[in-house]
Amino acid sequence: MTAMIGVRPLVLVLLDGWGIRAEREANALAEARTPVYDRLAGSALHTVLAASGEAVGLAPGKPGNAQANYMTLGAGRPVEQDILRVNRAIQEQGARGLAANPVLQKLVHRVRPLGGAVHLIGTVSPGAVAGHQHHLAVLAALLSHEGLKVWVHGVLDGIDARPRGGIEYLAEFMDDIAGAEHATLGSLMGRAYAFDETADQTLAKAAFRAIAFADAPRAEYPSAHIDQGYAKGLDDDRIAPLITQNYRGIRRDDAVFLVNLHPDIGAPLMRALLGAETGALLSSACALTALDGGGLDRVEVLFERHPVPSTLSETLSHAGRSQLLLTETIAEKNLSLFFRGGVERIYDGETIGVAESPPLAKIEKRTELAAADLVAEALDAIKKGERDFLIVNLPNVAAVGRTGNLNATIEAAEAIDKHLGKIAAMVEKRGGVLAIVSPYGKGETMRDPDTNEIWRGPTRSNMPFTLVGAGPGLALRYGTLADVAPTILSLLGVAAPDAMTGRSLIVAVEQSPEKADRVSA
Repeated sequence: MTAMIGVRPLVLVLLDGWGIRAEREANALAEARTPVYDRLAGSALHTVLAASGEAVGLAPGKPGNAQANYMTLGAGRPVEQDILRVNRAIQEQGARGLAANPVLQKLVHRVRPLGGAVHLIGTVSPGAVAGHQHHLAVLAALLSHEGLKVWVHGVLDGIDARPRGGIEYLAEFMDDIAGAEHATLGSLMGRAYAFDETADQTLAKAAFRAIAFADAPRAEYPSAHIDQGYAKGLDDDRIAPLITQNYRGIRRDDAVFLVNLHPDIGAPLMRALLGAETGALLSSACALTALDGGGLDRVEVLFERHPVPSTLSETLSHAGRSQLLLTETIAEKNLSLFFRGGVERIYDGETIGVAESPPLAKIEKRTELAAADLVAEALDAIKKGERDFLIVNLPNVAAVGRTGNLNATIEAAEAIDKHLGKIAAMVEKRGGVLAIVSPYGKGETMRDPDTNEIWRGPTRSNMPFTLVGAGPGLALRYGTLADVAPTILSLLGVAAPDAMTGRSLIVAVEQSPEKADRVSA
């Protein structure tokens, strides 16, 4: 392997949503014409990586997701996700339990003397990416037990859980809070209404007005409202806001509490609630986990983010290697935040370029997204040879796959394949090495195999890893996403930090993949 040390340039292409699944049915990647990818995967070094459950810092058997998988990819080790921290606190008693959390206690002690209510905002879904309905129910019960009036603002999912499971999830949630006498459902809406980071502003305004001013249609039976949405062909994420019979909006001395598991999701709505129209009325603002962006300084966080040290980006910077990271707005946080271990500052020698994605509502018809701009920038950088390491993130298959549109996702894969050919040709011309990996799956599973419903969420699939331009006498072993960062470092001749528990995927030919340690798929 010594012949590979110090290779330049090294280009890592991240194909979001490009998972592995043997069955062809409802598999956009199997149906797409991808001659470039097929040729590279068939002729170059190729292996399979575990990318779900404990391999990416989640509970056993849980599907991977962008946040967990990008953190694992960049850190070179599984990074425990916030959901595990929250679940552990819920299960603990005493000083380490959720009820004893100092931020939660401060909220209670601030709101109770004023006679205010707490507005809990969170997903009514077991999806566990944007949030989890169990966390919402536990907090509603805890705050109710403290004698506080709790208004629950439920957000239906439709993407990271069954697209039309909302009625069932709502029934389960209402059963869970039935014993919390002071907790009441105040409003209900789909996540497209300002809960997603790329929400349409018209929808965002409707969500804000429903929660802030009770300005939305009233419904005595929320489940009937959801059922009417289904009759119109809507999934849970597109269900319009409703308010319940007794909800009257945010009053003076009330508090808002976002029950989140993602730094972007719900942040626009919180910014609106903290703005001039209602912000002056609020006594407190909290979030379960850390949020990103401006206008959120007042938000106190129960589970703060702990930046991950010794990531790939940090290690390369300390070694004096120059880096260029290219992505687009629809997936910006994956590369600029999660991949870099939650560190927002830019390292020495590192540049992050972000192209503008089309509006979310138009991506089914513009499946190439911003790939042309990203690839043009990458080709120019490779040609100039000024960077040691480049990352090109192409999120098309994952982004389009989340719409549930199989044909559009096939188009997205075919569009990316053409761009991949351009990158591969330029890397070969410059004598560099090209690594291709998918951080998490989506396009390979477009329908739930158990229910045959459209599936828009993450998957448990393994991920492909391809290494093009490696020298002779090398092979790849099976591994996990945590092994990618050490592999990159070994190719660049940089020692992996002790904190990285992953190992290079590259082995000598005499230690063939059959003889190397295998990772269970």
